Amino acid sequence: MESKNIRVLLIGESPQGSSYLTNRLQGRGCDCEFVTSYQEACALLRARNFDLVLSPMRLCGRSVFPLIDFLEGSGVTLFYSQAVEEGCWWLPALRRGRRCFGASALRPGEFMSALDEAIEEIGFDRRDAGDPWQSPTRQPDVSVFVAPSSLEAPSTGPALAKPSPMAKRKAVG
Repeated sequence: MESKNIRVLLIGESPQGSSYLTNRLQGRGCDCEFVTSYQEACALLRARNFDLVLSPMRLCGRSVFPLIDFLEGSGVTLFYSQAVEEGCWWLPALRRGRRCFGASALRPGEFMSALDEAIEEIGFDRRDAGDPWQSPTRQPDVSVFVAPSSLEAPSTGPALAKPSPMAKRKAVG
């Protein structure tokens, strides 16, 4: 039986380097597992379902970028970290199994907010899917934002995008 908690796979050279993330995720009720290689990650991802994967862009001198192709369409949210002089940037790669690589990079503080939002969104998706351990709470379908493409060129009417479950919740209050 799958865990009812959000499952997170952390990839890195040592668990100590991810301890702040592990503590934060566990504090949010997530189940975390850690691997130290791309091969271990792929094996574990084949064996178990994960909701969220956090990985560096390179691990032991090797690119971990192929995870995007491996996880595309799976429903997994994937973020890569890229070390810079002081700290790192977080790069969104997949959002619920859909490519978003090329979206704006996030500073560590911005990433923590995005991580919290991703965790909430995964929880809402689970409730919408009717997970047996979550009480079903349907939110009305309300469009709350305009698609960015409609801001670039004039159109004959407003261009509305389907809101995420998180946006629905915020719209209802």
